[in-house]
Amino acid sequence: MKKTLTASALLSALLLATAPVHAQTDAQSAPPAASQPAASIDDAQLEQFASALNHISEIQEQAMAELSQVEDQQQAQVIQQEANEKMVDAVNESGLSVEDYNLIANQLQTDPELQQRLEALR
Repeated sequence: MKKTLTASALLSALLLATAPVHAQTDAQSAPPAASQPAASIDDAQLEQFASALNHISEIQEQAMAELSQVEDQQQAQVIQQEANEKMVDAVNESGLSVEDYNLIANQLQTDPELQQRLEALR
């Protein structure tokens, strides 16, 4: 029971910290979402975002599975840190910066047109 609660709490922290990849960024480095309208996010950027999003989902699933097996708080923190690092790497490998990824992710939450464009690419 304690193991499940600890894993659930850590999983929640992992998902909140990384969806979108807010870890490793500070407030002044990421401009507000309103500063870049959907029209200025081109298909190439959206494709990069979709690629990073797919990799991040896989990393999160793997981390959730690992967290469900741990009993040690320290081990869980290591898993969370490794997952965060892998997610940042996935974003960078897609060709986006973490800031650009977060900008697009934030804009997707409020822009139905951008959501439709992303779905069309997937």
